[in-house]
Amino acid sequence: MTVRDVSVSRHFNLDWLLHPAIPSDFFQCNWESRPLLVTRDNVDYFVNLPGLNAVDELITATCGGKARTRADMRIIRSDRGGSSFELGTQLHGNGTPDIQAIYRAYQEGYSVVINGVHHRSAAVANLSRNLEGDLHHQVGANLYLTPQGGQGFAPHVDTHAVFILQLHGVKHWRVGTPPKDLQPPGAKQGPVELIDYSDYTLNPGDVLYLPRGFPHDATTSNSSSLHLTVGIHAYCWVDFMIEALGVMADDDAKLRGALPPGFLDGSFGTERISEVFGSFADAIRNETLAERVKMRLGDKLFKEAKVVGSGHFRSLDSIPSLNAESVVFRTPSLFCRVRSTSSESRIEFATNFVAGPAHLESALDFIAKRHQFAVQEIPGVLNTQEKLDLVSRLVGEGLLQIDPANQGGS
Repeated sequence: MTVRDVSVSRHFNLDWLLHPAIPSDFFQCNWESRPLLVTRDNVDYFVNLPGLNAVDELITATCGGKARTRADMRIIRSDRGGSSFELGTQLHGNGTPDIQAIYRAYQEGYSVVINGVHHRSAAVANLSRNLEGDLHHQVGANLYLTPQGGQGFAPHVDTHAVFILQLHGVKHWRVGTPPKDLQPPGAKQGPVELIDYSDYTLNPGDVLYLPRGFPHDATTSNSSSLHLTVGIHAYCWVDFMIEALGVMADDDAKLRGALPPGFLDGSFGTERISEVFGSFADAIRNETLAERVKMRLGDKLFKEAKVVGSGHFRSLDSIPSLNAESVVFRTPSLFCRVRSTSSESRIEFATNFVAGPAHLESALDFIAKRHQFAVQEIPGVLNTQEKLDLVSRLVGEGLLQIDPANQGGS
């Protein structure tokens, strides 16, 4: 039987985002080192992401609530002199944003920023999840709408890398030279002045990659602009070391001991400090420790829930008709992994997991490494009914979907 590729297995991922640039070249030449502009003569390249017509709905349907904060939306404008002006979002009595007030602000030159779009749009959530699967770093996205002749933010520095996806209109970027290599994540920023900078113009379908620490600003001229900023919140080596110390503290009671009373007024004994850091230097060479640290960092990728895609209820309805020839698939946006012990194997995905006996490991490994397959293709010691039971469970828990065009014979 021919298996139709029902997943968007190469869509909304790093290959798609950088095309025609090659990811391996990007990692070698640009990652954390220099900007990359990808231009395309294709205004419809991002047609499946939220466009200009979607902004009103995103504001009114997802940015409301009486507990609304700047984490939801910002209305801001700046001038080339470095001055910035920000308006508060007016709410109706039911918590819905006053869209007419936002319309008026936009006509007065204010940009509208919708934060956390990966929590509001299934398409952006899929893109974020896919990039997390490619990069193994946390990904989020904000949407920026700027009127013609406008500027949202004054020159500034981001402490995380970004991909800027131009969805509508044209935007002109000035990107300067970083004052120092690799800004610490979360570092406070003072005023930024762009003196020595490069110019980039983004048209619909184009992408600009900016490593963290590069000062920049952006303006529009004769058209409004809508762009999606996809932020890459990278785990750094210091994060690895912090997690490694946490793993060591789980095993070594001495690291969990309190600092000496009155330690702020005295000095630490250098012998004790040397002992602690000597133990760390020895332990970090242990591959088992490194694997445990990787697991802890991986756990963080699974904790943040994002908007799910569409169509899963149809698969739930199809579970009773599942048979050995049925084709099931997993979208690339569902990054998953298998963890096994001597007594248990589990497959983890999003904020969920499915666990079973240790002999399921080969079957779960197969499922985790493929985006679509027929039920009967699952390897290992399972018989046909056990394969059907496993797949039914994974469909029910949200990992797999059933391809309605390839459900096999009854």
